[in-house]
Amino acid sequence: MSKNNLLLIEDDLILGESLVQRFELEGIKVVWLRRLAEAQLQMNQPWGAVVSDVRLPDGLATEWFVELPLANRMLPWFFLTGYGSVNDAVRAIQAGAREYLTKPFDIEKLVALVLDTLATSTRAPADAVLGISPAMRRIEELVHKLARQKTSVLISGESGVGKEVVAQLIHNLDPRSKKGSFVPVNCAAVPESMMEAEFFGYEKGAFTGSQRAHKGFIERADGGTLFLDEIGDLPASMQAKLLRVLQERCFFRLGSERTTHSDFRIIAATNRDLYADMLAGKFREDLFYRLAVIRIEIPPLRERPEDIRWLTELILQQITTEQGVPIAMSELFLRDLMARNWRGNIRELRAHLEQAVVMSEGGVLDKPMNDSPSATAGTVFAAAPDQALPSLHAIVEDAERTHIRKALSQCEGSVGKTADVLGISRKTLWEKMKRLAINA
Repeated sequence: MSKNNLLLIEDDLILGESLVQRFELEGIKVVWLRRLAEAQLQMNQPWGAVVSDVRLPDGLATEWFVELPLANRMLPWFFLTGYGSVNDAVRAIQAGAREYLTKPFDIEKLVALVLDTLATSTRAPADAVLGISPAMRRIEELVHKLARQKTSVLISGESGVGKEVVAQLIHNLDPRSKKGSFVPVNCAAVPESMMEAEFFGYEKGAFTGSQRAHKGFIERADGGTLFLDEIGDLPASMQAKLLRVLQERCFFRLGSERTTHSDFRIIAATNRDLYADMLAGKFREDLFYRLAVIRIEIPPLRERPEDIRWLTELILQQITTEQGVPIAMSELFLRDLMARNWRGNIRELRAHLEQAVVMSEGGVLDKPMNDSPSATAGTVFAAAPDQALPSLHAIVEDAERTHIRKALSQCEGSVGKTADVLGISRKTLWEKMKRLAINA
C-alpha cells in the first residue's frame, strides 16, 4: 500500500462520497470506512494521512484517537467536527492531530491541507544526503559537480550547519578519493607554536622531543582531501606558507632538506565573513582567491525549516541504531522542534534530541522538552510545583504564531514566499494567520 493512500472515516454517505470523489480527482487513493471498529483493523497500514469525523455511530473518534499507540497518532490526522464537538477536536490537537475543520467546512481547504501534507511526506528524495530544502538540494547538486573536479572550495556558514559534512561528501564522491584520505584540521585548535610541525611534519631529531619522524597534515592528505576548518583563524605567517604549498604542491618537513610532494584537494571552511576579513587586511587576498575558487554558503537551520523534520528523523534513526532501542516521536513534539530558533543549528538539534531521548520514558518523545528554545544544551529547567502552566493547545498556537511571524519577517511580508518556506499552501497560511490574528 502506498504512503499516499488516505484513510477516510465518515458515516455520512453524501459527505463521504463527495470527499472520495474529490480526493480521487487529485490522484489520491481513498479507503472509506464508516465505523471506528472498522478503522481499528486498518491502523497497521502505512497511511499517508487520516481524515475522520468526530462523532461516529460507535463512539467519539477523538476519544479513540488519544488512546491509540503513538505510532498511529504520529500520522497526519484531520478531524471534521460540528460546533458541539469543538472541545473534543481541540483535545485531539493537543494529543497530536494536525488540524480540525468545523462543519460546514470548505472541501477545497481540506483537500489543500491533505495535499500539502502528502507532498511534504514525499518531498524527501531517497538519495538526499544534506537535506530536502531547496537550498540544500542545490548545494548537493553543486557538490556532485565539484566532486569530478579538483577545484578548491570555500564553505561558509554558522557554527553547526554541517560544513564538514559537505566537505566529506565532496571527498566521498570524488573518484580519486580511494587513493587518499580525508584529513580534517581545526585551525583554531592547533597551537600557533606547533602549526608548522603539525602541517608539514618533521624528521627525527628536528627539535627537542622529536624522537621519530612525523607526517604532517599536508603529507597525510596526499591523493585525498585536506579540510581546513575555521581557516579564518590561521595566523598570517602560516597563511603565507600554506599559499606556497598550494602553488607548488611541495614542502619541507622540519629538519629535512629533501622536498616532499603532496597532491591533494583543499577544502576550507569558516563561520566568519572571510571576504570582509580580507578587505580589512586580516586575511591574505592571494590566499583567499586561491581557496575560494568555488564558494558554498550553507544557510542556518532556522532559514530552512523543511530540513528540521528530515534531520530529526535521521538523527533519531542514528540514536536508535546506537542504543538498540526504538524511538517514537509525536507530532506535538515535532511542532515544538519546528518552532525553535536553533542558534546552534544541527549540532544543537542533535544535542536536544539526545537529551530528549535520555529524559523520555521508553524512548517515546510525546511532549515538548520543558526548556526555552535558547536554553543551554544539557540543561533541564523544571517548573515550580505551584506554577500555573498554559494548556498544550495554547503552547502549540503560540509556537505557530511565533514561527509564522518570523517567516513573514524573513520574507518581507510576502505571503506566497512565506507559504513556500513553511511548506504549506497559500490558502492554508491565510487560514492560520486569520485564526492566530497575524497581520501580513
